[in-house]
Amino acid sequence: MFIRNCLTPISELVLIRPNESIRAALQKMSKHLSLPCIDDEEQFLGIVSKRSIFEAFEAFYKAENGSYEDFLDQPIDTCVLRDVPKLSLDHHFEDTIEIITKIPFVPIVQGEHFLGIVKRSNVQNALAVAFAKNVESDRLLLGVPEVEGAFERMFNATHRLGVSVVTCVPFDAGEPLNRRVLLKVRKSSKLNTLVDDLERAGFLVIQVNG
Repeated sequence: MFIRNCLTPISELVLIRPNESIRAALQKMSKHLSLPCIDDEEQFLGIVSKRSIFEAFEAFYKAENGSYEDFLDQPIDTCVLRDVPKLSLDHHFEDTIEIITKIPFVPIVQGEHFLGIVKRSNVQNALAVAFAKNVESDRLLLGVPEVEGAFERMFNATHRLGVSVVTCVPFDAGEPLNRRVLLKVRKSSKLNTLVDDLERAGFLVIQVNG
């Protein structure tokens, strides 16, 4: 998976300019919780969200004791979240995962030139594919020994039995030297034999189809 394969380009986006009024920006955001803000040279400035607008109104009211109508006539520039992480087309797709947990979309730039965004739904779909969410399979959660050749032994076991691997996703269980692997294989009558072979090969079979 590459970032360019799931990029929503600038031509397909609703955009906010910093000199627009907050009123105009809110009209654009009638169907959006957040939108990218770019300048006239298509440089990415940050994100405008309904939350950032609300927080800006709170600050405006406290400082100016102004009305909501007065606030709506202010430039949206005061509501832009500027400290936003960005990626380029040269980054790996997995670099989007940490960012998308913090902000609603990942801005993609070339230099400072805004190219588009990777949406949260794109990341969710990619993870669903990686975990073979929609593929009928047997699911094995394994504890992996911290020894050289552990994965080779695991795939040797599936190969000997002719069991097709759907996906294999390693992850850290949160403790030192405590690795886990989610192994999904095609439905097979040899599942119990595979479990026995993996245990003999030194794997801890934590859960099967749980």
